[in-house]
Amino acid sequence: MNVISNLLDWILSSLPSVRLSEDHNDPEALSDGNSHSPPSISPSTTASSYPPVGFLNRASQSSLRSQRSSPPRSSSDTQQTQPTPNPQDLHSVERSKGWDRERERERQREREREQDRQRILALERENALLSQRVSQLELDLRSAKQTIHTLNLVAAPHLPLPPSLPQFPPPPSDPLLLKATYEKLLGTYNLTQRAVLERTEEVSSLKSYLSKNDEVSGAQILQALRDLNAEIVQLAASIAEEFSASMDRHINLAKPSDMDLVSSVLGPVLTNLLATRDHEGDPTLVQFAIQAWEVVCIGKVLDSFCFGLPSEVDQAFLRIFDHMHRSEPQPITSRWRALAHAHARALISPPASNSNGSRPPQSPFLTLAETNLRGLLAILAISGCTDPKGTHVQLFRERFGHILLRISERVERISVVMKEGIMSSNFEILWVGTRRKGFVAEDRKGQDGLVRYDENKMDNVFIGHGSEKGGVLCTVEFGLMCVRQAGDGMGMSSQQQLVQQHHRKMSSGDINALAKMNGNGIANGAVNGNGYANGHGHTNGVSKPHMNGFSDSLQRSLLLKPKILLESVVEFL
Repeated sequence: MNVISNLLDWILSSLPSVRLSEDHNDPEALSDGNSHSPPSISPSTTASSYPPVGFLNRASQSSLRSQRSSPPRSSSDTQQTQPTPNPQDLHSVERSKGWDRERERERQREREREQDRQRILALERENALLSQRVSQLELDLRSAKQTIHTLNLVAAPHLPLPPSLPQFPPPPSDPLLLKATYEKLLGTYNLTQRAVLERTEEVSSLKSYLSKNDEVSGAQILQALRDLNAEIVQLAASIAEEFSASMDRHINLAKPSDMDLVSSVLGPVLTNLLATRDHEGDPTLVQFAIQAWEVVCIGKVLDSFCFGLPSEVDQAFLRIFDHMHRSEPQPITSRWRALAHAHARALISPPASNSNGSRPPQSPFLTLAETNLRGLLAILAISGCTDPKGTHVQLFRERFGHILLRISERVERISVVMKEGIMSSNFEILWVGTRRKGFVAEDRKGQDGLVRYDENKMDNVFIGHGSEKGGVLCTVEFGLMCVRQAGDGMGMSSQQQLVQQHHRKMSSGDINALAKMNGNGIANGAVNGNGYANGHGHTNGVSKPHMNGFSDSLQRSLLLKPKILLESVVEFL
């Protein structure tokens, strides 16, 4: 039966394949002449190659009957029929498994190395902590040894005393006496502690009082003064340009009070030039006169100890400060001036409200602005101005009042900073004031009473034009001087460094002449010998002679030269 079934299997496996073709799938069936042909079965070989169909049916039926009657195959027969594996395939499989095992061992070794690194880091951290702990223990040990040594010295029964000190008896053993001694020592300790606290407070206050820390630097003071000069120049140019077209020399609207006011501030020479020259085409002289007026008005604020005090009180403070500046250390002098100026300014300032209903006093700076306004109107009237805006107070105030008020506020800030915020030195504003006979040293004045021009101490506005041997007509821009004590031994401040820079630019002869310049009518503040300030021999009207018993130990350094207008300006203006 097995032979028959094997034969049938061979016959069935050798049958050809049959292809069923449909009209809509067969491309040949869609050609012309075959479009309506029915489906056909096309054998892959010729009909003569296959056995008859009846034979196939009979063979299939006999094969089925033989399969039903034949017993099932055993497992051994099935195993015998399985194909034998290829030795090369077995070798490839074994080699792949070996590679997998090698990679797994490599990964295991990498994990072990990572664990070792983690353990090493943990041990290093632990070692660092132990080292810190050892250092701390060593420090504690040294401290404990020092404490033990100190206790041993204190607890020694007999301390060696110098022969000069008396030998005290040993402490009593009576408890009452011990208590009394303890209370006495406790009282002494309390007194000593209180004295130490008081001395500490005294030293702290003295340290703050002797401090040389400045709120602003010397460069900032210098820049603030330059900004003030620029604002004054801008104001004068605006006023002169606006009213130049309305200046008519044939119409005189000036009053005698205007002539007196301008002449008392700018001098008779400049007042006469304003009254006699025609300024319609060129108002340059009017502009310089306005600048000179502003310099004088503002100079009163910067020259005074505290602007707004009565003249006698202000002069008394100036004398006290000058005396202290020559005899006391610079920090003490500056701190005293700062405190005195701050409290005096607080007393001068008008209160916010008045309980009795009376009108509060006007601020001195508002009064200064009004005086400034009247002086400018007087200059315009003397120059021949006919414009109502330049002759009426209210119209002029509406046009330029806010600028004048801003200049007054700027001057107030500069004055407060210079007198309350500078501890390491003293800054003084320089300007050449009006010159009258008898107020200037003979070697510095001409026959007309004007101060002679000195290029080492002044800057000529029209340098190179006209004669420079004439007298100084007026000052149109402020200068600045730094005054400090020589060799105070308190260290060098920023102001002193700024002064040293200017010292390098000036010769020793200029510095010595500068010290004498205060005595010959150019600078305000402290003067020496027979010196005077601001050309009047006065500061706000009172001269300041040399202090008896004190040498001039002050160093003066010119930081900014004042710009002046010479009398020879009439030659080309």
